[in-house]
Amino acid sequence: MMNQIDCEVVQDLFPSYIEGLTGEKTNAVIKEHLSSCEKCRKVLAAMEESAPNIPDISPEEEQEIDFLKKNRKRNRRIVLGSIGGALLMILVLIALRNFVIGTKNDPSWSATNLNIVDNELDFTAVSTESETAIASLDFTEEDGVITVQARTVLVSPLHHRSLKGSYTASESIKEVRIGRRIIWSDGATVSASASELFDTRHDYVGDMSANSRITNALSLGSFLGPFKNELETTAEPYGWKILLSEDIPRAKLVQKEQDMDAFGQVMVGLVGNLDHVTFVYTSNGAEKSRTITAEEASAFLGEDIKNCGKNIRTLDLLIRKSGLVL
Repeated sequence: MMNQIDCEVVQDLFPSYIEGLTGEKTNAVIKEHLSSCEKCRKVLAAMEESAPNIPDISPEEEQEIDFLKKNRKRNRRIVLGSIGGALLMILVLIALRNFVIGTKNDPSWSATNLNIVDNELDFTAVSTESETAIASLDFTEEDGVITVQARTVLVSPLHHRSLKGSYTASESIKEVRIGRRIIWSDGATVSASASELFDTRHDYVGDMSANSRITNALSLGSFLGPFKNELETTAEPYGWKILLSEDIPRAKLVQKEQDMDAFGQVMVGLVGNLDHVTFVYTSNGAEKSRTITAEEASAFLGEDIKNCGKNIRTLDLLIRKSGLVL
């Protein structure tokens, strides 16, 4: 049945067939027709220019072949034009995405020249990445807490790495945040370390996943090496034991023990019911331990160590006073 299809119909399909634009079923019909139609085979060969001097082609057939070749060239131009148009559209969309639309709520920027007087906020937003520009700033306000979000794009003549920002709040400003990160609180700027650690505070030392967020924020493993956790929560006072795996050389022992003190003070300050942190380690093969209690940490800070989990300024003071560098 398929080889009974009209030659004119088959030949009308040749331009698309040669360019590979016809489907599998159509290809099967054309091939079936060609297997028993010498005339269409000649026309197809002439169109493909695989047999330029085909004999026994009448003037009418040559005219038909010329017409089909023109259709093929037209189809090719249409296909190439469509591909070119699609590529151009993709490039336009990429350009719009990178240089105009950008990324909302991008945290990769900082606020410099921060100035706050009562309910007035002024600062300069600066991208922390050389190829990124600040396109716009968005402000939200809730109970004196101002949260600033940025929309960033790629640097271009339209947008630069820095952008002036200002906001007038409906009441006195208590705190300023970039996303979740607190950058200013109760009259003073806050370090990035304090902000990251303050976000890990929690009430119960028995929550090991929450404990791990603190040790990750402290980069405890980078300073002290691999370690295991052991909790002392069967009875109060509750404790947290850090078991260090690597032996500490005598030459590094003083510095490592200072790091343990600083880490322990922060850990006790950020966990509500934690009374003490004990580090267990070896130095030159000899086992040692070092315990930091809430009472000792409070004496070092000059106020209740638990205030670190309540006030970010207190936590920032502890970080600076202990010399902790994260």
